[in-house]
Amino acid sequence: MNGKKHKIDTSFLTQLDRYALPIRNRVTAIHSGSHLSTKKGSGLDIVDHRKYNQGDSLKKIDWNLYARTEKLYIRRFEEDKNLNMVILLDASTSMLIPENNPNKFEYASTVAIGISYIVMRYNDQYMIATFAENVDYTKALKGRDEFLRTIDNLSRISVNGKTKLADCADSIYPRIKSKSMVLVISDFLDDPDSIRYAVHRLCRHELVLIHLYDETEINLPETVDGTVKFIDSETNEEFSISVGQEFRKEYAAEFGKHMAELDKIAHDFKIPYFKISIDNRPIDTVLTVIGKG
Repeated sequence: MNGKKHKIDTSFLTQLDRYALPIRNRVTAIHSGSHLSTKKGSGLDIVDHRKYNQGDSLKKIDWNLYARTEKLYIRRFEEDKNLNMVILLDASTSMLIPENNPNKFEYASTVAIGISYIVMRYNDQYMIATFAENVDYTKALKGRDEFLRTIDNLSRISVNGKTKLADCADSIYPRIKSKSMVLVISDFLDDPDSIRYAVHRLCRHELVLIHLYDETEINLPETVDGTVKFIDSETNEEFSISVGQEFRKEYAAEFGKHMAELDKIAHDFKIPYFKISIDNRPIDTVLTVIGKG
């Protein structure tokens, strides 16, 4: 647990009550929920209702029920099935940067919890799997009690090791049994070939990449000057480098090159790719990812 609990911000969750996840493609699932399935059905049998949310189709409003209650409800049919949400959360050592709060892991966990909260409210299934060199799985979850346990589990998880997205994708792929939304939340400090392989492996799903970074990773602070000892956060390898203006330019160029590689991967596979500074408010990141920001 790295000696202390991770701080996960939950103060903004109720502000998400009026939002739903947009589904670009229909998804296959087997449990009752609120999203359209790829499975065929008559679509005639109403199984229950849910409250109307902004953006819902007016065609699905039960006007007879409105006449009796003066409240808007959406009719849900037997063919309406749930969204399977899979969140792959980077728990490698580099996610513990910066030393102040929140670090990248705490920020990533907060975003994952925010998105899971929306999924949970619609009685849909979600799974949060943390990864580094290995993958730590949980079962697919539903309901408020499971959601609260998820927050507690993430606050206690051990964060260590190297980012190995290719191995993660190979491990998680056979466990995702049906078409799902798959969100990868990571700092993506991995070899571009490994990232490309992982995207190729998982892109049969509705895949989204959320790239988190700290501003000091892009531009070294002015206080970092002269001969400086650097420590690789994932290997603990130490090396000394003379830091000056030329080195700063070279460093920024290399980081920019890595981000450009990620942009190209996302473009090649036609998947959403969000670059997010952890200086942003978590709720703003959640809304950006679901298309409401």
